[in-house]
Amino acid sequence: MLAEPSKLKVFICIIVLILCVFWSYDQVEAHGGVTVFKKQTVGPYEIQFGTSPRSPSPGPIHIALRIVSLKTGLTLNEASVKLSGKIQGTVGDQIGSFEPILAEQYKEDPQFWDADIMVSDEGDWLFKVIIEDKGDFYEAYYDVKVQKSSPIKGIFSVIGLILFLTVLALAVRTYFKPKVAI
Repeated sequence: MLAEPSKLKVFICIIVLILCVFWSYDQVEAHGGVTVFKKQTVGPYEIQFGTSPRSPSPGPIHIALRIVSLKTGLTLNEASVKLSGKIQGTVGDQIGSFEPILAEQYKEDPQFWDADIMVSDEGDWLFKVIIEDKGDFYEAYYDVKVQKSSPIKGIFSVIGLILFLTVLALAVRTYFKPKVAI
């Protein structure tokens, strides 16, 4: 026998509240693309820097750059864009750093420059973007916090979603159940 309607409403409210508390919008990205960019003006350019995932953990990271001319508003074409990084506070070549790598212009949307890197350690990373355009060099620095992610939020989100769908299914079943007159 299903609970009284007032108890059912309270139960549904509790489930919705639990979902709202544990739902993590930072971890939900529709297609894995970069959705948030940090902006910085360097010389005649505005450089937008973004990572996927938004809150990276040690391992592979996708970096997208969008470089726009402040004068014309057009994106940068036919230049050399390099990317390097290291953990802040480290000196020289250490395990937690990588040499400059060439970012490639994205063929399907040429306003973006992409690079895939492997970050080995947790910590506060400092990424350096180097633009070489017609003999002129421009550098921009971006801070990115790399930390191991906890699976707890994801586990609670899945449990909450399953509970919500169960309650919804029971409510629909009760609503459409044929009424028997006694």
